[in-house]
Amino acid sequence: MQLRQYLPSDLDAMVSLDDICFDPPFRFTRTAMQGFAEAKRAYVVVAESDGELAGFAILHLVRGDGYVVTLDVAPEKRRMGVATRLMSELEREARRYGCLGLALHVYAGNGSATRFYERLGFVLQATVWGFYGEGLDALAYRLPFIGA
Repeated sequence: MQLRQYLPSDLDAMVSLDDICFDPPFRFTRTAMQGFAEAKRAYVVVAESDGELAGFAILHLVRGDGYVVTLDVAPEKRRMGVATRLMSELEREARRYGCLGLALHVYAGNGSATRFYERLGFVLQATVWGFYGEGLDALAYRLPFIGA
């Protein structure tokens, strides 16, 4: 598996993977995905395996904490370290940029995701009621950088 930066030609594959990874209330439209991936302060890392998209992650670099917009890994590539490598790359870039930590939201009903982020050292900060729509709450997590 190789990690590399986003290319505009990755967009269709990213949208397709997002459709596989997430149920409709949590999916990004093509327009939204392009906006997030190509934002001025976006950092996007793509994981490829045998020329195919294995996963990707989008980070927005802002003052204070960098914000993890999304982390998508193909179902057949899960539990193989892809998500951990993608998150490590986001953390490296956020530190390089001078961020104080990473922040993200995850659907409160996604236990596997919350356990994954907690294993990485993310700390639950709050519940955000209705973040994804009525009755679809998010958990706000933060990974503080030691010494930042």
